[in-house]
Amino acid sequence: DEETHREIVVSVLTQYRILKFVALNCRETNFLRRPISELNIFTKGSVASCQMTTPVIDVIQLLSQGNVASIPIVDEEGYLVNVYEAVDVLGLIKGGIYNDLSLTVGEALMRRSDDFEGVFTCTEKDKLSTIMDNIRKSRVHRYFGVDETGKLNGVLTLSDILKYILLAEN
Repeated sequence: DEETHREIVVSVLTQYRILKFVALNCRETNFLRRPISELNIFTKGSVASCQMTTPVIDVIQLLSQGNVASIPIVDEEGYLVNVYEAVDVLGLIKGGIYNDLSLTVGEALMRRSDDFEGVFTCTEKDKLSTIMDNIRKSRVHRYFGVDETGKLNGVLTLSDILKYILLAEN
């Protein structure tokens, strides 16, 4: 600030903003045309998940223990049906429901705000360019990996993508 001569924050640089910049400005890069299975950036295997009947307090514990911002919701057979995010907990607190966190994830999602963008999924066959295009268009922070039938089989985060773009020899 020129009047007070104090430093001020002008902007916050986030993983999302960096990847959006890359998506907008680096479309012709060869590594973007490759499927994510070839890039070794897709975390495949056991992903902490819950079901619609899981108590919210248990999901909060999963979020905290895994140091993650969301937990995928699957049905009894492992098919991805939704996601419960840390911001959903904030919605409950704002709504005054923090006294009864034994309510189920399904009940809590009925109170979710209307601006929820949905669950973003990918398969190992998806090209990084498609994923980057979605990042450019929407505020995507993670993709849940599914197989051809829709069963959850992994996760792809902005951190995974950014680490690959910045550190891998493309």
